[in-house]
Amino acid sequence: MSKINIDRIVKDIKSKTTSLTPVIEAVCNSIDAIGPERTDGIIDIIVKRSGQKSLELDSTHTLSDIMAIDIIDNGIGFTEENKDSFDTYRSGFKMSKGGKGFGRFMYLKYFNHVSIESIFYEEDKYKQRSFTFGHADEIIENEKIIDIESDSSIHTGTTLHLSSIKSFDLDKGLEVIARKLVERLLVFFVTGGIYTPKITIKEEDGSNAIILNDYIGDKSDIQQIGNEEKFYLKGREKEWNFSVKIYKIYYSAITNKICLTANMREVTESALHNYVPEFKETMFEITENGTQKNYMIKAYVQGQYLDDNVTTERDGFNFAKEDDIYSDLSEKHIMKAVSLIIKGYFSEDIEKRYNDKKQKVEHYVYTTAPWNKTLLKDVDMESIPIGISEFDLEMRFQKIKFDKEQNARIAIKELLQKQSSNNCEETDDDFEDEVNEILRNVTETSKNDLAHYVCQRRKIIDLFDDLRKRIDGGKSHKENEMHSLIFPMVKNDRQVEYEDHNLWLLDERFNFTQYIASDKVISSTDHKEPDLAIFYESGLFYRNGDNAITSPIAIVEFKRPKRNEYRDEDNPINQALRYAGKILDGKYEMPDGVEEVIIDKNVTPVYIYLVCDIVPKIEEFARFAGLSISPDKQGYFGYNRDYNAYIEIKSFKKVIDDAKMRNQIFFKKLGLS
Repeated sequence: MSKINIDRIVKDIKSKTTSLTPVIEAVCNSIDAIGPERTDGIIDIIVKRSGQKSLELDSTHTLSDIMAIDIIDNGIGFTEENKDSFDTYRSGFKMSKGGKGFGRFMYLKYFNHVSIESIFYEEDKYKQRSFTFGHADEIIENEKIIDIESDSSIHTGTTLHLSSIKSFDLDKGLEVIARKLVERLLVFFVTGGIYTPKITIKEEDGSNAIILNDYIGDKSDIQQIGNEEKFYLKGREKEWNFSVKIYKIYYSAITNKICLTANMREVTESALHNYVPEFKETMFEITENGTQKNYMIKAYVQGQYLDDNVTTERDGFNFAKEDDIYSDLSEKHIMKAVSLIIKGYFSEDIEKRYNDKKQKVEHYVYTTAPWNKTLLKDVDMESIPIGISEFDLEMRFQKIKFDKEQNARIAIKELLQKQSSNNCEETDDDFEDEVNEILRNVTETSKNDLAHYVCQRRKIIDLFDDLRKRIDGGKSHKENEMHSLIFPMVKNDRQVEYEDHNLWLLDERFNFTQYIASDKVISSTDHKEPDLAIFYESGLFYRNGDNAITSPIAIVEFKRPKRNEYRDEDNPINQALRYAGKILDGKYEMPDGVEEVIIDKNVTPVYIYLVCDIVPKIEEFARFAGLSISPDKQGYFGYNRDYNAYIEIKSFKKVIDDAKMRNQIFFKKLGLS
């Protein structure tokens, strides 16, 4: 044959394979060599270890690293025809069986030395052929052929020596290797001929022998579910036939999978829960003694379409994963069909898991996110994964809301365009129906926004209430914690998003202020600052407006909860009036620095709010200021003529109670009372 660059071929092999891949390839070749009709087929996998033992931390004994593996079979051996095929790169000798003539190069990807010894029968006599697998430009090197005298002990067969392993990523325990081999070779047991060879893995001295066939059967670790199922899928030009066999594998904790096969080889696998989310949870059954026995589902799919489209390396297919215009059938198309078949065998389990998932979603909405009630009917429960987090669930609801809003915008635009067209032939009734449908979607999203806003208010009220209570050690929260909840410290409203402050706790009008400064100095000479200095447009319930004389000024002061002691110089009423005086004296600028705050001492109204616990000293300050006690006994109010200032002292409890009262009707409607 022509010379080839073997090392280059080996290096180009894709990395999806593992050290177990060449063993699987060798066993598959042995199965082919034995054939589907023989009842006496035998394949032995001999594991050879190094003399150096390595510590197994999860065991009481040590195992040596695996250095070499022999695969021995009693197949027909390397006849001249088989040898010529082996010696030809990408031979078409086994094309009828799906052979690519490429798999043997897997040996050199993971083992440095590969050699073969084979006895075959040809020309009425037994012969032995031996050779090594070349690394340079010849596949077969050092070939020797000798005649063997026939006797009763002589039989055909091949021994493949894989030695000098390149990496030590193989599991050391034979049982672990055996189970992995069974899973990968299961396709031969389920799709092969009438008889499958007896496949055994054992140590070099013959000990610890494990028969792979024993893992499969009605009472074994691998059991078939139902019968082989046939199904048909229509491509662009023709209908393709497929079949699937479904198995329970009891020893495996791996994800439930669908495996696509080609030419009796496992090619690709996908998680079953990608198509039926309920299969993400562990599958189990209750045994006779009442214990839970876990298992995984693995389905094997066969079909001519898969055989025709498998890649050279047998690690994928030459069709698209998702539906597109170029593929006759996509992987997704096939997987969806198979997943429905599997789902039918587990209908009771799936229904229970679906209902549990549905209850979880509804519980989240009714207890945590009531703003999503109007969107519940639009949720695709089928697609929601088992164990979805509340964050991801909320993102799904927000996606539904966004889509509704977008669709409504598009519908409105199209409707307006249609109405402006001279060719519009719609009746008034048709038009009204379209308008009503659009309004229904708009109303639903608006309800969602309002409900979300109300729920957030309830959470803020509860948090504010918690902050006023004593913490560990009998101490109270600091005033800056209360302050920051209402408005971030050392900020102004140009630095804080509208949604990030909670001034509505004090007064609903503060939601629509023009300018807010938190802990900002009044002037360059006096570094004392009010907790909040607020300017808002008189009579305007929005944030825009001019810097006008008639625009009110509001000042808010917070004092630490549970504070009992105040010196006379700590009088918060006087502090606030002093801040007001400096603003009224023109010592404060607008945030852009272009103009001063426009005021008139006789015209500009001032509102002062003090938030603190009503202790005796505060009561004394209030009386001296001429303030009146509020009807609920939780605060004081009054007017200071010198500063044209309305003054209100509120306890923390009053702030909370008033906020609850203003929002009670909304809380009640959402079941948050």
